Amino acid sequence: MSIGRAADKIFTRVFIVLIMSVYFWIYTVAGLVIFGIGPAARTVTEMYMDKEWDYRLYSFKDGWHRFKTNFWQINLHAWLFIGAGAILAYNLYLSTQIRGAYWVIFSQFIIVFALLFDFCLAIFTLMLRSHYDVAFKDAIKLAIVQFFNNFMQLLVFVVMTAIMIMISMKWPGMILFMSPGIYMVVADILSKHWYEKIDQMLGAA
Repeated sequence: MSIGRAADKIFTRVFIVLIMSVYFWIYTVAGLVIFGIGPAARTVTEMYMDKEWDYRLYSFKDGWHRFKTNFWQINLHAWLFIGAGAILAYNLYLSTQIRGAYWVIFSQFIIVFALLFDFCLAIFTLMLRSHYDVAFKDAIKLAIVQFFNNFMQLLVFVVMTAIMIMISMKWPGMILFMSPGIYMVVADILSKHWYEKIDQMLGAA
């Protein structure tokens, strides 16, 4: 591959990540943030999975149509995870106010694990429902299996998430223009092996 073609390929990918991130925030704001974040994440993830690296296929109109489709249902599913995460985070905060008890440390460990499980389940379910035409409850079952299926892959996903958060905190501009798009792309790449296993099971069925 020539330097020119490599540069063009890199530019195209950065441009598409930028498009995804900008669309994500526009749709999120259109849903008044509270009601927009779930459908917005689903929208840009579906667009990427359908169009991948062909920037000519991305359009705001198509995204807006996806955003409005099953808007309230997607919100309900998204807030099940967000609500559970908020309750767990509050309980973790309360546990930090208690001092000198070994059972508190153990309970904090359990809560942190539950928070991690809830977050991963939310992202994995999002990716699966964007990749397959699958019911919410079936996507959750697949996401649970994915969580426990490959420890190294899960570790890479968690580390990648932590790195993205640290980078975004250091350079806040990334949050607006790059982070959402990069995160969805990387999450999809890390899920490829799981998609292949599901495809094999579907083929054998």
